[in-house]
Amino acid sequence: LSARIGVAYVRGVQRHVAACAKHLVCNDQEDGRHTMNSVIDERTLHEIYLAPFEAAVVEGHVESVMCGYNRLNGLYCTENTWLLDKVLRKEWGFRGWVI
Repeated sequence: LSARIGVAYVRGVQRHVAACAKHLVCNDQEDGRHTMNSVIDERTLHEIYLAPFEAAVVEGHVESVMCGYNRLNGLYCTENTWLLDKVLRKEWGFRGWVI
């Protein structure tokens, strides 16, 4: 459901301005979001947490993605090569801005 809503939102916003999908990924709490570490296996990440972002990129053609402030499996999302390079750029073909 969140993937469908996200794609529709991105398409609507991008009629006028660039949309930004945020916060990639597992930034699910406000308290301690700069220090928390989300430890999640790859299958669960793909099936649940990454699916809305993938839809926004692949179907919605979102122009920018903002990283989460949290750590994902020990690495801050902003420095996570697996997340930003392998998944976002290579698997999904994202060519936009990463904030």
